Amino acid sequence: MSLPQSLTSILKQMPRIPVNKIRENLVTLRTEYEPESLGELGDSMDEKGQLQPIIVQPANDENYFDLVIGSRRLRAAKSKGHQDVVAYVIDRRDPVELLFIALAENLHRRDLNPFEEAQGFLRLMKEFNLDLKAVAKGVNKPESHVRSRLQLLSMPEEVVEMVAEHQLPIHHVRTLARLPTGEGQVRLARSAVENRLSQSELSAQVRQELSEPPRKERESHELTPVKLQARVGEFVTFLQKVPRRLNLRRMNASEKTSLVNCLQSLSDEARALLSTVKDATSPAAKTHPNLTRSHTDPNNHGQEWTIQDLRRIHAKRRPSDGELAVELGRTVGAIKVMRSLSKDRA
Repeated sequence: MSLPQSLTSILKQMPRIPVNKIRENLVTLRTEYEPESLGELGDSMDEKGQLQPIIVQPANDENYFDLVIGSRRLRAAKSKGHQDVVAYVIDRRDPVELLFIALAENLHRRDLNPFEEAQGFLRLMKEFNLDLKAVAKGVNKPESHVRSRLQLLSMPEEVVEMVAEHQLPIHHVRTLARLPTGEGQVRLARSAVENRLSQSELSAQVRQELSEPPRKERESHELTPVKLQARVGEFVTFLQKVPRRLNLRRMNASEKTSLVNCLQSLSDEARALLSTVKDATSPAAKTHPNLTRSHTDPNNHGQEWTIQDLRRIHAKRRPSDGELAVELGRTVGAIKVMRSLSKDRA
């Protein structure tokens, strides 16, 4: 099948860039490349030519280019011994914008498996201090889509492979995440795949595993003090067992650093929650007029300040207070008061 004349002329007008002048490590998202698939793509490029250009931007070194989109096409060309490829050169962008471009393009084409998506989302959150809502908006996906992928990062490798190979539905991961051990998660994931369990059937197995009574009616989404105490108690019990099960001598430096960062993040969240609860129950909270108004002002829809709210209003890369007011459903005055008070307490 020949290309339309208009497309052929457009491709001819685009520059051809030597493959050894293109660097892949800037925003590469794919971690798995099937040799058979790359071979088929390379054969197609030999027979029909390159049907779609890759996208690059000039690198810091003026003799090179950074790959933005098209890692499969580039690798297929290299595997077939092509010396150059057709490329569309864009102006230099900042790293966060490039990552959003690469993620959005790959998600649209469904070129990434859920784990690769999760790694891209995590980079946006960790490297560029973005919250889940900003990531979801940037890639034009529901927050639940981003959240389910991020939960996959805590799963054992076997569970990740089941999801990547489309054996285990991604929405099962949230249910499996309730189990305290990787062994239990793998065992029930295998059961879900072998027995083709529905979401409700897997949930029933997880409740049985945790010795929970079956739910006779839908639970309230409200998190009461009793529920919070129970969940914290369960987690503390789990953490008390960790030192006996964790073999630090088998961990490399990178794993230890990741673990320290994870525990530090947990510690920060716990301190922020403790500070919020203490402030809400202190005499100052009852007598300080500005603090009281920030919690009960009708313009704030009667919402309490959550840990995520406080982190958002103190973020270094936050929008204007006017934009925050729309995003959080607060008044600008309440945001300024809460920022001032929480900064004084820090």
